[in-house]
Amino acid sequence: MKTILLPIYAGGRAKSFFYTDIYSELVSNPDIRLVVAVPSAKLSFYKSNFPEKNVTFEPLDIKVEHELGRKLNRVAFNLMPTSSVRGKLKLVYLHRYKNYPKYFLMSAANYIFGVVPFLKSAIRYLDRFVPLDSSVENLLKKYNPALVIIPDIVFGPDRVFLRAAKRLGFFVIGMARSWDNLVTKGFVQVLPDKLIIYTPTMVGEALKYVGMKKNDVFMAGPPQFDMYYKSPSLTREAFFKKLGIPEGKKIVVAAPFFDRYTGSAVVMINELTRAVEDGRLPKNTHILVRYRPATPPIKEGLLRRSPHLTVTEPCVVKFDVLNLQTPEEDFEWTRDDIELLDGTLRYGDVVINTVSTLSIDAAAFDKPVVNVRFDADPNCSPEHSVPLFIRQHGHYRAIEESGGVKLVGNMNELIKAVNAYLKNPKLDSKGRERLRQEQIVFTDGLSGKRIADFIKTFL
Repeated sequence: MKTILLPIYAGGRAKSFFYTDIYSELVSNPDIRLVVAVPSAKLSFYKSNFPEKNVTFEPLDIKVEHELGRKLNRVAFNLMPTSSVRGKLKLVYLHRYKNYPKYFLMSAANYIFGVVPFLKSAIRYLDRFVPLDSSVENLLKKYNPALVIIPDIVFGPDRVFLRAAKRLGFFVIGMARSWDNLVTKGFVQVLPDKLIIYTPTMVGEALKYVGMKKNDVFMAGPPQFDMYYKSPSLTREAFFKKLGIPEGKKIVVAAPFFDRYTGSAVVMINELTRAVEDGRLPKNTHILVRYRPATPPIKEGLLRRSPHLTVTEPCVVKFDVLNLQTPEEDFEWTRDDIELLDGTLRYGDVVINTVSTLSIDAAAFDKPVVNVRFDADPNCSPEHSVPLFIRQHGHYRAIEESGGVKLVGNMNELIKAVNAYLKNPKLDSKGRERLRQEQIVFTDGLSGKRIADFIKTFL
């Protein structure tokens, strides 16, 4: 039996592994044993939800990273020469903390030193002197795995595992968890032996920003999208009944949350329900609100009561954790959450969001997408202002430029766009096709299997 060891230290990482064919294909092989390091607070949850006999969950809390590792990570992030990182520097130092000298200093350093060729090599050289986490080192030595999988090469706890695995001589396959990870999180401090990514754009980023060799990069497509190309677990009628939505309604999915909760979401949702009631939107329209996982819920009483409104809150299973980069509360996905996401997109008619991968999810079903580009709340703070943030959010630009999303600059434009899409859902379908080709690439539902097969070749 060959052992594969991997860390899972956040709900988003768990979703992309356990609820995809990566997991099912690996555990279906009796010659493979999975050892998964998890936060101790989540041990019971994982053991009860994934009880396969050849899976072992090891509780291990990584509360801190050595100071040298943290300092190198700050340098690696601040000097990443991408517009997305520069936009984050502006939001944090200029708008959140009003620290103008530090903002100009950090920006100047980013522009000047971020393009220095040997910078990544210097950071990686210095990382060799970061002491290993003894608990992680002992776990690797205990199981002596045939290979180590790192689900998210830019995430703090995963980085601690990656550092130890490489230093101890284990073969490491890394993964980029999302489309933006290679350009928004800083340099990768420790290189894996192989890197799995989704799209041709990410291949280029892996070569340019990560420093991988082309032969060590494997493009598989997003495994979490495979379910969209398979038979649904709920019919349209069953989904509507489960949420208490009357049959025959046109569903407008409203997910306009940006960063943490802002008052703009309340203003937009309330105006959308008013528009249904006063005729600016068709009478058979129903607003289905979808929170982002981990978004604080809207306080009771802020949303106006309406028979045209249903609010869903995914990922309500939460845990108090004390791990690196997840110091407070973390969420977990359940099969009900997966079912809710699939049904929302599969049976929704229009999807509204701000800057979210929901735009890509919706495009998988060829559903019209509206992206909000204004602050509906006039009192919105600068750090949560959409126009300020989006201006330099470079990694999302390809989605905007695909023609597959409609950008709206005020509430009237939003309602007008929703009306147009409800009347003719084929509007901008060519743009959504381009979006699928660029951001999903594979629409065969086999990305998870491709990844599992790739992993198996190194056993």
